[in-house]
Amino acid sequence: MKFILKRKILWGGVIEFTELEAGEYTVEAEARDSANNDELIASGSKDIKVEADKTTECPFTLIISNCFVAEDGSIVINKTKLEKTALATVIDAATTITGSGSAGVFIDGRTVTLNPYSIGKYEVTQELYEAVMGENPSKQQGDSYPPEDGETQELRPVEGIYWYHAILFCNKLSILMGLDKCYEIQSNGSEIDYDNIDLSNIKAVAPNWQISYKLENNGYRLPTEAEWEFAARGGKQDGSNWNYTYVGSKDIDKVAWYNYDDNRATKKSHEVGLKKSNSLGLYDMSGNCWEFCSDRSNNISEMEVTDPVESGTGCIRRGGSVFDTDSKNIFSRSYQSENELTQFLYKDNGFRLARTIK
Repeated sequence: MKFILKRKILWGGVIEFTELEAGEYTVEAEARDSANNDELIASGSKDIKVEADKTTECPFTLIISNCFVAEDGSIVINKTKLEKTALATVIDAATTITGSGSAGVFIDGRTVTLNPYSIGKYEVTQELYEAVMGENPSKQQGDSYPPEDGETQELRPVEGIYWYHAILFCNKLSILMGLDKCYEIQSNGSEIDYDNIDLSNIKAVAPNWQISYKLENNGYRLPTEAEWEFAARGGKQDGSNWNYTYVGSKDIDKVAWYNYDDNRATKKSHEVGLKKSNSLGLYDMSGNCWEFCSDRSNNISEMEVTDPVESGTGCIRRGGSVFDTDSKNIFSRSYQSENELTQFLYKDNGFRLARTIK
């Protein structure tokens, strides 16, 4: 059993814990800005083992950064707290799902084990994307595509991007936050220069990249298709959300912005988080914008797998969008997958973040 010891750190010094019994402990420390409403600006933890009748030292360094996760889970970049950026824990222990039925990634004859992870409560907003990438490529902005009355432009989902933009964003955000990148991206045998990438030329250069995955790292990434669907279904196979047609409800109107009359021309994206969430507090997983996954193929096989991620030449997107000309709303279903070519660019391709929990 581990015990957690918490102390508030000012700017340094030695903290002594006395009369501790021998055993394993986790020391957690945090730094706060007293001039800014005691805002959390850094935190960390370290495991220690205390032996009887011995002094145990635990050197600890906290890196104070302008970019961090605030106490409420919001992402802070350059001391600006960005709204609707928090992640939710899906599972905090390894979970095995026994497949049933013939739709989605959890089918008959397939057993999937997922390790602990968290996922974005919201689709990545235009505001967050621009804070990381320095530009907003979204088609849904400006005088031609203004937000609905009462909605905030910056909080509409980012879209109009390639899958390559999404993984670049994840790596750049991880770098800003001092985390380990989840995608190894090389060009001609050397790591790409993240500070000097021509984002407008991604379609031409990215297909020549060599990309390998390190999804077990602690940085930001796209969810795998299995993680996306498990979260969409509520994170519990015996939960009330598991067999809902749409994410969080049997009624699409409660949870999704969708193309209800097949009139694509009149539709627009909406500020994230305005419809009903599912049981995990996740919004817009049905409708609004399609969401990229880490997977490059949806070749689902009947076998026992752990943290599966399919390789291929395309990319997987889930959840449907407000622009789909689909009167039956097939694409917005929690178990529906779409295998798309990476060279296609649509104004309804977005994504949400995920992280592995150690």
